[in-house]
Amino acid sequence: MNNQIYKTYLKEAELNHILLFNGKQSTLLKVLESDIEYFSKKPFSLLGINSSNKIEKGKKINVNTGILYLAPDTMVTSKTICPNAKRNGCSNDCLFSSGRLGMITAQKAMIRRTLYYLYHNEAFMDQLQEEITKGYKKYGESFAVRLNGTSDLNWSKLVSDNPSIQFYDYTKLRNLALKNKNKNHHYTFSGSLYSDYSKSELKKAVNDDLNIALAFNTKGTKKDTLEIPKELYGKKLVNFDATDVRFKDKKGSIGYLKRKGSKASDRIEENKINNHFFVTESNIKELINL
Repeated sequence: MNNQIYKTYLKEAELNHILLFNGKQSTLLKVLESDIEYFSKKPFSLLGINSSNKIEKGKKINVNTGILYLAPDTMVTSKTICPNAKRNGCSNDCLFSSGRLGMITAQKAMIRRTLYYLYHNEAFMDQLQEEITKGYKKYGESFAVRLNGTSDLNWSKLVSDNPSIQFYDYTKLRNLALKNKNKNHHYTFSGSLYSDYSKSELKKAVNDDLNIALAFNTKGTKKDTLEIPKELYGKKLVNFDATDVRFKDKKGSIGYLKRKGSKASDRIEENKINNHFFVTESNIKELINL
């Protein structure tokens, strides 16, 4: 146990910050106190390699991805680690999924990593670099890194320090993708129809010929009535669920993602909503005519 790590959190973290933890509303202090020994230690690992079903799909095309999952948006801090989450309408879904649908062990791990990132940043970055180096030594050129698994941070310095390694991310920050100067960092813009701002940014992303991901409010079951178009803006839509390996996509690709972790009844009801992160039956015409 490293009491200094825990003492730093007690001194510097937002202890009264309210968050959803294990399906219940709590405060950061209560979460810390629920397992003092756990939160007194540095994270065992920061990167999970091939750690989810979708990430693991990359292995079939010889890509082994190390992904970093932090506590999303404002889960542990009032200063978001995912700018534009609220303007894109995905903040609540992301927090809800992480808090209620995720296993408590995964939630604790995300919280610990994020606290370590925020309040022991130098040690965090050293450990992250060590893990990236270790992953590259093990997998060689088949190794890729996705740092924004549940965040939207600017990692340009770290990426530029590792020019031999392929990095890729989804982002809601159009300018982050546009101004990216690292040839080894591939960005896919995450589109949304939630607000006037997000719709404007999506339209600009199309005009900028950025690679774009769109999430559709369907799982493709018999109960789902929303149909994903085969083409959009003169381009054939790519199945982004096939793998997570976005840097293999052609420049300007537009792809679809089906909704995960939802009930058919919820999807049917939400298809009536126009301002939504997901493409719904209510806003799909607006998307097509963007």
